Amino acid sequence: MRIDEISVFVQVLEAGSFAGASRRLRMPASTVSAKVAALERRLGISLIQRTTRTLRVTPAGQAYFERCRAGLREIEAAEVAITSEAGSLSGLLRLTAAVDIAQSLLPPIISTFRESFPMVKIELIVTDRVVDMITEGVDLAIRVGPLRDSSVVTRSFVTGPSGLFASQHYLDRRGVPIDVDDLKHHDLIGFGKPWARPLPMLMGNRKVSVDLSGDLICDDLLTVRTFVGMGLGIGFLPAFFANQQRLVRVLPALRSPLTGLYFAYPAQKFVATRVKRFITFAVASVKRLHLHP
Repeated sequence: MRIDEISVFVQVLEAGSFAGASRRLRMPASTVSAKVAALERRLGISLIQRTTRTLRVTPAGQAYFERCRAGLREIEAAEVAITSEAGSLSGLLRLTAAVDIAQSLLPPIISTFRESFPMVKIELIVTDRVVDMITEGVDLAIRVGPLRDSSVVTRSFVTGPSGLFASQHYLDRRGVPIDVDDLKHHDLIGFGKPWARPLPMLMGNRKVSVDLSGDLICDDLLTVRTFVGMGLGIGFLPAFFANQQRLVRVLPALRSPLTGLYFAYPAQKFVATRVKRFITFAVASVKRLHLHP
């Protein structure tokens, strides 16, 4: 089926002539005639009887015209609707983030976003697994980066490396470690993820492994932050987590290769306005809340 041929045929009958359709479509009259002829050949039936001065639609052509005109109107209405949706802040925005991000960073951002744009509905999928955004219909993911996935577009969200942190109360009580070996003499809060035992970090461009094993281990960063804030020891945290409680960076030359949070969304030609606006709003919010290190 060739929509362009059908559309030209409908225009010819609505204009009452090939010349009229030519003017409407800004298309040479010869092209208009050729498209209608091609449509008739494909259908195997005469739609229009041509004379030198007039055209007369056949009964089959009239029936075909009425159904095609209705169909084209539906297509036009669908295009208007989807264009309107793309340009307005409404509809459903599906986000996904890990548990610690969803419980700490996102609630105030989502709350203020909803106050500004109440027509946008938000569904937050909280999971530590990497969601297949296309298959599961997710608009936007928040992931630890940098990301090297060519199937998604990324935008920096919260910058700053992860590192070791302690409360000022703990450091006043136990002293400040001078080097990695000094950590053996401190209370440590281990991060209980398999990849973090030992913890891969960088000292400049040199890779080092930091052993945080001790009497207290936890696999949830929010809980690690709580323990650190209580003065129970030195722990591994993303910088923006630590900044929320004004924790002190320990051994600042040590840094994690994970450099912050990124927005990720499927690589596609058109991105819904609500997705782009949420990203802009969220980035501005973390700057306003001083969450960047």
